[in-house]
Amino acid sequence: MPEQPPHRWTRRTTQQSRVFAMPGWSAALARGLAMRCPSCGQASAFAGWFTIRARCPRCDAPLGQVPCDTLPPYLTIVIGLGIIGGGLMIADRNGALSYATSLIVFIPLAIVLQLLLQRPVKGVVLALMMKNDMIRRPVEKP
Repeated sequence: MPEQPPHRWTRRTTQQSRVFAMPGWSAALARGLAMRCPSCGQASAFAGWFTIRARCPRCDAPLGQVPCDTLPPYLTIVIGLGIIGGGLMIADRNGALSYATSLIVFIPLAIVLQLLLQRPVKGVVLALMMKNDMIRRPVEKP
């Protein structure tokens, strides 16, 4: 029986990194704030309320490879609680606002404001990270 040569594994290079165009800073940030794709501005960057699409259906930009999962909630909390805290200080500037009234008014307002701010803040962080080329590259297995 003749000996067969050892099998050699070849690396598949079918997945090449695609190049996508990014606009200037102001256009990219405006598109992110509008919750659109920062690259083309034509399609929504979100697949659901909080989830970002894997790829833009229009320009094929790798939106899902941008690691923008942890920074937007912190920024949303800082911005939202700054607004709520400022509003609470203005509403109670003479000290006549009772604790029950402030709880009834400002806690639901804080929750609604956090939910409304989450998507635009996440869109801006997505645009910032894409503009700075902070994209997870697919790991090639040997």
